[in-house]
Parts: sequence; structure tokens; C-alpha cells
Amino acid sequence: MIHLLDNYTFSPALRYDAHRLIYTYSEKEEPIQIEGFLGAALLCVRLINSDEGERREIPLDIERKQDFLFSRYEQEVIADGWGYLEAELRQLNDAYIQLTVGQVPIVDVCANVRQFSIAMSLLSAYMQRLVTEEFGEHIWEKETWHMPFAHWLFDAGYTETVRQRFLHIDWTDPVAVNALVEMPEQRSEEPSFIFEGEEAEEIIRLYWEWLSNTAQKDAALFPDKNVMMAEFKEKILAHETNYEDLKPEMKDFTPDQLNLFRKWMNQWIDFVKTKIEPPVSSKKKDIRQEFFLDNILPVPPEHNYVEVKKYILERCRYDKEFKKYFEAHKRIDFCHQLTLLFGWFIDPNALGKRMKSKAKK
Repeated sequence: MIHLLDNYTFSPALRYDAHRLIYTYSEKEEPIQIEGFLGAALLCVRLINSDEGERREIPLDIERKQDFLFSRYEQEVIADGWGYLEAELRQLNDAYIQLTVGQVPIVDVCANVRQFSIAMSLLSAYMQRLVTEEFGEHIWEKETWHMPFAHWLFDAGYTETVRQRFLHIDWTDPVAVNALVEMPEQRSEEPSFIFEGEEAEEIIRLYWEWLSNTAQKDAALFPDKNVMMAEFKEKILAHETNYEDLKPEMKDFTPDQLNLFRKWMNQWIDFVKTKIEPPVSSKKKDIRQEFFLDNILPVPPEHNYVEVKKYILERCRYDKEFKKYFEAHKRIDFCHQLTLLFGWFIDPNALGKRMKSKAKK
């Protein structure tokens, strides 16, 4: 079976052996061994447009078909434990150190400057691919959603600092690569609250979708899920609009960081308040649910009072107890019941306007 990374001897001074490009630049010094993708890239570019390159199916337009090359490389180095960011970063740094100590320009390993240019272009593209795998295309793929939003934002700010360093590094710069390897593991960086490639409104919207879906799944575990959902929303509103516990940890923020964090939270608090109006149940703790959903009518969409009106009129036609309660109680009490029934806050004023709309016409 022919492999992309089979052994090959270019000259007495240069050979590829056991997934390592070995360069003997001096009889007095130990050979330089270039492992990882850099060694593979140098091997491939030197074999382009040769019989051996054709035998290994190395494409002539190697830069355009780089994903094909990347996949073949990763398949063949599984046993070596390579093909992920930490391993490739370590090997790239080691190769640069050997070249620096030996005072050997990496271009010397190539036959010409064009080969060198292609090899380094492939290296940069492959390392960028690994960065995306490690950090995700979006910040929430690396710093996954967790409650409350203030805590997610706080943690994501530190994650973004590291993420941006990896996104913007010049992989052909030995000094930059070495600095990345020696970066301390402890979180000592300042947080970044501008998330590259993301709009603030989109982050808030996606967090709310995740939070709302999580609450709905939890409420569905209970037989009275609509009542539980109403209670969950009340708790969410209190939990998501308070970040006092983070303020001691924010004492080292710069004024700009502190101001930006507060802007995020102000926007989030305004947003979540529009999604969860103050539950009426908080004013009447002793309220008892008088009627429940049936299998005839679905729950009206949130904030859609046209559908709420339709629900009321239709249910009054076949549910005598529902109709009796509707006609015998004040609108605010009836709205209490609808809030418990639907799991979202029913505004008595909004419902009253909708119920009277036909009479006005």
C-alpha cells in the first residue's frame, strides 16, 4: 500500500524516515529532525511534479487541494499521536529551535524559494485548521453556554484572549511560536469582551435560545409543566439580572474592561426583561390553578394576544367551567390563571384591548 509519508532519500544529507525529515547539515553536529506537519509539508513540496510524487498521488495544485493533503496526513500519523494542536505546536517549536541552534535557514531544506513558499503556506493553513478545531468557529463552541449569562461572559472573556492569540499568530515566525508554547497555563491574561467575528446581539439571542430551551426541557419533566415553566421564568429573571457575586473578581478589571462588561450586562438585562415580564404569581403567592390544558386546543404563541383571544372564545364554547370562571372573575384574576395555564405572562391590559377590539369595529 502506498502512503503519502513513506520513507524517501533525497540525498546523503536529506531523507524522510519514520515520519521525520532528517537533515544532516554538518558532520560534526547532530542532524536536524523535523517532525509533524512541517516535515510532511517539506517532503511533499520536494516531490511535486516527480515520478515519486505521482506515485504518492501528491497533487500538482497542492495549495488548492490542501484539505485532501491534510486528511491523508492525519490518517497516517494516528499511531504517532499527532494531528492535533498541542502536538503539532510542540513539534513545530522543536523544529524551529533545532534550526536556530544549528543556524540553518529553513529555506535551505528546500530546493528553491518557491518550494519553501508553498511549504510554509501549507503549514499556516494546517495550523489554522487545528486552531479552529480546538477553539471552534464561534466563541460559544469553546466556552459552552452556562448560567447565568454574567458568568458565561466573564469566563468567555478570558477564553477569547487566548483564542485571539492563536487566531492571529504568524506560524512562520519561530519567535511567535515559541512564545505561544511557553505561555503559562494559568489564566493570567486580561479578558477580551469583544468576540471576534461575532455580533453582541447575536450572542445574546443565541444564549437566550439555549436558556429557554433548557428551561422548557426541565419543565417537561413535571406533570404540571406549564406551572413549572412559569416558576422557572420567575427564577430565571432573578438569577440572570444579578451579578453581585462577580464584582469581587472584577476588581482588577481596567476601567475600559469594567465599562464594557457593564454594557454587556445592561443590554442582556434589558433583553431578558422583554422576554420575561414580572410574573403575576409573585404578587399572589396563594394562587391556585383552576383549569388545565386539554387535548383540543394548543398553547397560543408567546405575546400573541390574537391567538389568546381565539383560545378563550373557542374554549368557552365547549368547556362550561372555563366559561363560568371567565365570566365570574375580574380580568386580572383570569389572567393569573392563563399565565399558569400557558407558562408565559398574560398582560391584563393587552388582553383587554384585544378582547374589546371587535366591539370597536
